[in-house]
Amino acid sequence: MIQNKKNKNNQEGFTLVEMIIVIFLIGVALVGVVSFFNSSLQSNFETKNELIAAGLAQEGSELVRNLAEYRKLNGADWTAIVSALGSCSRIDYRSLASHSCNNGANAYICLSGNRYQQCDSGTGNEMQRTLNIQHKVDADGDRLEIVSQVVWSGRTTKATDRLYENEY
Repeated sequence: MIQNKKNKNNQEGFTLVEMIIVIFLIGVALVGVVSFFNSSLQSNFETKNELIAAGLAQEGSELVRNLAEYRKLNGADWTAIVSALGSCSRIDYRSLASHSCNNGANAYICLSGNRYQQCDSGTGNEMQRTLNIQHKVDADGDRLEIVSQVVWSGRTTKATDRLYENEY
């Protein structure tokens, strides 16, 4: 028995329109995933810089405190400590070797080896730390107020410390 085979118009596979729609949907999904990872990386980079800036600001305050304590241990009275530290606007960890402030024009902080330190040239990528030390006498007592400020990429982080006369 011979069967009549009719030419059916049912073709299997995907049409060009279906393929274009699938490619479009996959492309949109990939763009979303890539933009998520990009924003996540940017956020991590900013968080890293904020942590570094906070540490450098705190380090500035601690270095001033260390210099004050060094002077006290070597017989300086409160007036001498106030006079020596009152004009300090720039300092880095190497100051503990010379026990003095560095009041240069620039206050850039560069990565040298594995450590951040003060440097004299700015390329625009570094952080910049400045100190503002004020002698204040009021109801809270006689004190030095230290504000260590770190600026980078238009952002600012501050650390404040107070040295009271009765501590020295």
